Amino acid sequence: MIKLENTNAYMSTLTSTSSETSSEQLQHRLDSLHAQLVEQQQRIAELEATNRELENASRIKDDLLSTIGHELRTPLNAMLSLVHILQEQLDGVLTDRQRESFRVIETSGQHLLELINDILDLSKLQAGKMRLKIEAVEVEPLCAEVLNIVRQLAEQKSLQISVQRDERVGAVQADRLRVKQILVNLLSNAVKFTPEGGSIGLEIIGAPEREQVQFVVWDTGVGIAEQDLPLLFKPFVQIDNELSQYNAGSGLGLALSQRLARQHGGDILVESKPGVGSRFTLELPWKPSDVSVMTAAAGEQPPIHSSMASRRRLVLLAEDNEANIYALSEYLSMYGVPVVVARTGPEALELALTERPGLILMDINLPRLDGLEVIRRLRTSDPFADLPIAVITALSGDTERIRQSGADHFLNKPIDLTELDRLLDHYFARH
Repeated sequence: MIKLENTNAYMSTLTSTSSETSSEQLQHRLDSLHAQLVEQQQRIAELEATNRELENASRIKDDLLSTIGHELRTPLNAMLSLVHILQEQLDGVLTDRQRESFRVIETSGQHLLELINDILDLSKLQAGKMRLKIEAVEVEPLCAEVLNIVRQLAEQKSLQISVQRDERVGAVQADRLRVKQILVNLLSNAVKFTPEGGSIGLEIIGAPEREQVQFVVWDTGVGIAEQDLPLLFKPFVQIDNELSQYNAGSGLGLALSQRLARQHGGDILVESKPGVGSRFTLELPWKPSDVSVMTAAAGEQPPIHSSMASRRRLVLLAEDNEANIYALSEYLSMYGVPVVVARTGPEALELALTERPGLILMDINLPRLDGLEVIRRLRTSDPFADLPIAVITALSGDTERIRQSGADHFLNKPIDLTELDRLLDHYFARH
């Protein structure tokens, strides 16, 4: 009996001890889980803070790039415009050596401009901020325009140019400006890396079974070694070959072109053999039923009506950069077009009211009042409802804002003087 009681007491003590141990273990486990939860919450808070800092840094970077792009393109506009003016004014007295100096200045300026534009575009693509304007794009006039851009460079090297188009491909749904950018880049590379006397070509091939159209740019140039092909589309990487030392480049063109193609839902493929040549194929989504209608794309100008030629022969230039004021004033004066200059937004409004110009060239970033706001205010007054206004901008992606403001045209910096000539010819009948 004593033994039984001792056994019961021992079992009771054991049970009590076991219960206490389990409770302690459970509490310890709960405390551990709570500590882990607190630690995870702290890590999440730290990650969220880091993400906010990264997003803020990204915004600052984008703003900085945009500002730098504007500040670099503004003096470039003055430099390239003045080079053009001096070449025209001094054409009869320049020596061959001086002409070559002007050519080098102009080529270097254009190269710098291309580099700025490529960096800004690549930054937008990487940040997911590049928005495509998809529309029906006529293939034949697009290709003619692209070939005209590279034709002079090709003729300087005595290159033969071949064009073939599948008649089934009338139009493609794409962003006209960006497809043009890709094709100009591919054709420019074909010209650069093809020795004198060679050939380059553009082929447009429809593949309705794959709902795809191919723009093939080929050349009989130096070609690319197989081991170098994977490097072609990496930013800031250039392939060494016998012609690379004569052709300056940033290594951004192909990287940007491929990303633009992929944003369209397509791609760029390449085949190449050293000493034989290369074939770059831009693939884009396409259906034979695509509407073959040309619509105004980003960068295109609305039609100019000849009835406007009776307007007063006076240009109001609204610009706050002295170098650009000098360059544009000189250019307009060279053709006998009088100019009045406004350096602020309010001054532009006042001179428009008092001088009644026949054409306004309006910079966007004016002090005290934004150039687009000046246009909006002018458009509310009947005398200025149909006054031709061309916006001058160094910022990409402003097309929609410009149209909504009421502007008729826009000129990118550096200003294409051929496009400015077109405006002057139609509104003032300069010839």
